[in-house]
Amino acid sequence: MYPVLFSIGKFSVSSYGVFLALGFVSAIFLVWRLSRAWDLNEEKTLDLTLFTILGGILGARIIFVIENLNYFLMAPLNIILIHKIPGFSFWGGILGGSVMLYFLTKRSRMDFWQVADIASVGLFAGLIFSNLGCFAGGCNVGIPLKAFFAVPMVGALGKRWPIQIIEASVLTFGLLKIWSAAIHFHQRGKIVSLTLIYIGILKLLLDPLKQDHSERGLWSSMIILGLVIYYRITRQNPILHLKTLGKYLVMLITDQNTRKEAVQTFSKTCYNQKANFFWQVRNLKKALRRLNVKFSRKNS
Repeated sequence: MYPVLFSIGKFSVSSYGVFLALGFVSAIFLVWRLSRAWDLNEEKTLDLTLFTILGGILGARIIFVIENLNYFLMAPLNIILIHKIPGFSFWGGILGGSVMLYFLTKRSRMDFWQVADIASVGLFAGLIFSNLGCFAGGCNVGIPLKAFFAVPMVGALGKRWPIQIIEASVLTFGLLKIWSAAIHFHQRGKIVSLTLIYIGILKLLLDPLKQDHSERGLWSSMIILGLVIYYRITRQNPILHLKTLGKYLVMLITDQNTRKEAVQTFSKTCYNQKANFFWQVRNLKKALRRLNVKFSRKNS
């Protein structure tokens, strides 16, 4: 792929850095839009977002350095020279951003769960662009593959699963679902819980296609944390849900009509999601026309 987009003298601009910056911008935009939708102080919310991103970056770098401490002890200056030794920890970013957001909301006398719900939507956007940056830069690579859609990756032998593109695509679908839930009335903290559950399940399902499996246990912990927050916020009974799910699975195996209804429901859901996608694209085009952005019919 293209780990370096261009260089000016000794200064190089990495593709991952560009996509990471795009992720930050898109996250800030989504947070701003949700702040307006929920009549929050936009200026204060944006300030919280910027400081939360800063806390996430610091946390991600610190945990990455700790994980590779032996190397950085030999060259301590590389801790701050990110352009020489790039690297961030996803979990460090989550931890650093969460701690920063918690203290800032308490200091600003804002509801932590309400702001965290908004921030979790921005997290989706950040992860989408982060995966695209990994695809271009050669990080988080997939396992070897000989199919026609396999791609060569920087620093890896042979062609690989385009796992970063797959993950970004599924996260985009998740962002649409979470956005729909976030703009409607919901219990505070519910969006955070759904975000943790969705991302954890996605990471676990795609983990067999990745070369690195070291974080499998952490993704499971993420799902458990999301479930704990969900049932605490909604005050529902998880045991009752398990019983209902068990009965449905038994019916799905033993009853033909139940299987038929499940297939029909799945088909309707796919159709509705497809229609919703084209509706979103249509609205985007209308918004761009209002900004005098014109589309050309000619191929560039």
